[in-house]
Amino acid sequence: MSLTIEEMREIVDGAPDKTADHYAIGDWGDAYFSLEFGSVWCAEEKDWFDSDYSTLEELGCDYKFAIPLNNLRAAIADHDRTDYVTDIRNHIAPTTKVIEG
Repeated sequence: MSLTIEEMREIVDGAPDKTADHYAIGDWGDAYFSLEFGSVWCAEEKDWFDSDYSTLEELGCDYKFAIPLNNLRAAIADHDRTDYVTDIRNHIAPTTKVIEG
């Protein structure tokens, strides 16, 4: 599944706190997971629930996709760091003559 940068920002901004390390969408809805603390944040309940799993596979839920939040944060940072050409004069050799037409 491919996400737009806006969708990535919504997911990261929607994380309940810094302990969440994965985001998943499944038939049961959206959820954030903290593998470190063995907890699940249920979006509908708006609360953390303790669990005794150590991987998403052990959770046993049928999720459509799960993604580490660190990957989303890195993609957002990379996108924000990208240098888009806003002024062509800053991206050409100084010896190039610019002709306006």
